[in-house]
Amino acid sequence: MKDQHGLHQPLLPTITTTTSSLDANEACDTNLIPLSNCSIIIRLLMVLFIGTLSLWANFEESKVFEITIINDAKHTPAGQYFTLFHVSNDKATRIVLNTSEFVENLLYPNNNHHFPKKVVHHVTLRLATHNFTHKVTNYQLQHDYVFNINPLLFEDFDVNYAMVSSVQRSMTCIWLYDSESSAPPTLLDGLVEYITMIAGFVNVKDYDKVYKLPEFCDQKWWEDKDPRVVAHLLGYFEEQQKGRGSSNG
Repeated sequence: MKDQHGLHQPLLPTITTTTSSLDANEACDTNLIPLSNCSIIIRLLMVLFIGTLSLWANFEESKVFEITIINDAKHTPAGQYFTLFHVSNDKATRIVLNTSEFVENLLYPNNNHHFPKKVVHHVTLRLATHNFTHKVTNYQLQHDYVFNINPLLFEDFDVNYAMVSSVQRSMTCIWLYDSESSAPPTLLDGLVEYITMIAGFVNVKDYDKVYKLPEFCDQKWWEDKDPRVVAHLLGYFEEQQKGRGSSNG
């Protein structure tokens, strides 16, 4: 009986050891499941963060200059409209960017380095507290520019059209006007009108009543002229140049 007991004795601890080993492995596998899920979640969050950071960086790079939107008439109907439809959704910022890009592509096509690009550091779009003659007034502080929006603009039938067209004209002035330029003011005003016309904010038919063909022969045809006259003549010259180019081709 002692021998039989001796034969069975070693088997007991062996069975116990095997069971505890299996329990330990199961515990490890159970612990690995949440760790694996956490790892996947962390990786997804990292990818999302990097993607968001990249989009933000691209947006900041596309801005070229800093943009500030100010609402000085928050408690008026115009100010509340401006906040709701132009500030809260960054629409005002996009309008400044898009109108600026349109002018830049015209003045500096294909990153043409033959003409140095004007330096613009900061543009501020501000809704004024009082009414004035024009829809938007501009003023410059070195390389910083400020647009003051007339609250009366928000009484237009098409507010969005009025806003975009006014900012388009102002951005054109920014990129064209230079204190060191010797270009005649009447010619610059005509260029502003011409670019605004190309952007689709001026009815070309309105110009038919204000220009005369004989003036084309005048070397200083832009002097003492309505900006619409200069714009229409510039458009005429542009069409003539395109016609020569296509005929030569």
